Amino acid sequence: MHDLTLTSVAGKSELTVVVVGHCAARLPRLVEVQAARLAKGEVSGQLNLVASEGRYLLVKLAEKPWLIGGEAWRLLGRDIIEGVRAAKAAVATVLVEGKAAEPQALAEGLLLADYRFNTMRSGKEGKRAQITVRLPGHAAAVEAGRTMASAQNLARELADLPPNLLNPTTFAARAKKVAMGLGLRLKITSGVRALTKAGFPGLVQVGKAGSAEPALVELHYEPKRAKKGATRLALVGKGITFDSGGISIKPGDKMWEMKGDMSGAAAVLAAISVIARQKPGIPVSAYLCLAENMPDRNAMRPGDIYQARNGKFIHVDNTDAEGRLVLSDVLTYACEQGATHLVDVATLTGACVVALGDKIAGLMSRHEAFAQLVRAAGQEVGEELWPLPLYGEYRGQIDHPHADINNTGGRYGGALTAGLFLGEFVPENVKWAHLDIAGPAIHTGGWRYYAKGMTGFATRSLVAIARKLG
Repeated sequence: MHDLTLTSVAGKSELTVVVVGHCAARLPRLVEVQAARLAKGEVSGQLNLVASEGRYLLVKLAEKPWLIGGEAWRLLGRDIIEGVRAAKAAVATVLVEGKAAEPQALAEGLLLADYRFNTMRSGKEGKRAQITVRLPGHAAAVEAGRTMASAQNLARELADLPPNLLNPTTFAARAKKVAMGLGLRLKITSGVRALTKAGFPGLVQVGKAGSAEPALVELHYEPKRAKKGATRLALVGKGITFDSGGISIKPGDKMWEMKGDMSGAAAVLAAISVIARQKPGIPVSAYLCLAENMPDRNAMRPGDIYQARNGKFIHVDNTDAEGRLVLSDVLTYACEQGATHLVDVATLTGACVVALGDKIAGLMSRHEAFAQLVRAAGQEVGEELWPLPLYGEYRGQIDHPHADINNTGGRYGGALTAGLFLGEFVPENVKWAHLDIAGPAIHTGGWRYYAKGMTGFATRSLVAIARKLG
């Protein structure tokens, strides 16, 4: 099926969308002339024309060197839906052909640009008319784009939900629904008592003061014919459904954005839902580390020391450096379960945003070849993952005189010392990459084809990593 149903304003007319430079169809003379002018740069923007054969919208790909991995086509999807809405059309047929065309990315862009988190707005805002966008001749690409974008929009929705509605319990329930719909093996370990017994003290320390108890959710995909001893990929996502900072409380300004501190877990859940449909030849496991980080009489305190799953003692210097604590034991656990390749995803440090800005994620790894694979996977799907060093000399910044490791590393190089902390819980023989998505995951001002809110960043990269390994 090559149709996409999107929201629009009320309209009845039909529109033909011509992608300039990627359309071989015979067009009316007026349309051909204007398309040539747009291609040469004699005019800019979009052209909305009325010819004897009907209404036409002419659009052109953006040509920017930083638009990698189909991003120009996703942006084109945004431009098309904006133009179609402005024309108040009910049906739009997109004419796009040629080897250079990327119809899957175009379909993704249409659906990602269409997403709005407005279900809690009363009145007309939540009641939009529908429009059908057709991409004839590209049924398989449209279906692949629909699968990917729908999963990424799920990650966005989860991160956009207010923390009074999305907590560890309700997040786990959503994950259960995903697992049941796809036949994934599911395991949920929920509550302080169960997590303590199972050996996840980091989740307990962070989540014991939350209004909903912490949880670890596991979703496992097993191919029908996996080779024994072959590659096994584990994806681990930070899922702090609200991060107040705990006793080391954050400033009030924009603290509400910390409802998105579970974006790593949301991306992991979204990715495993696509992986289960694509069916790679390797087993893939997803781990969602879910907790609220809140101040309370039961909350962990600066100065607390506890023993992690791998036996190391951790000193809590700052309760707002909680993400690494919930991840640490689960990284160890994933390796115990047989992971040969491991990727963790987290909105981990503001330091990474300072270093790379809000459009690039940090990539850290001890394994050069795997780091290159991960970065290439991101570039193929339009997500920039920038290598940062796990610089050995900085390891001393997380030493502590009373424990094996401190949970913060001082003012400078905070993204790197956070990565070094996580590396303490991954054996050297496991190929591991850490993605700090604190910058691109949360865009309350909007970005590219994303509306104001959360982006679901890293969903596409994780799927691409599984595809490359499988």
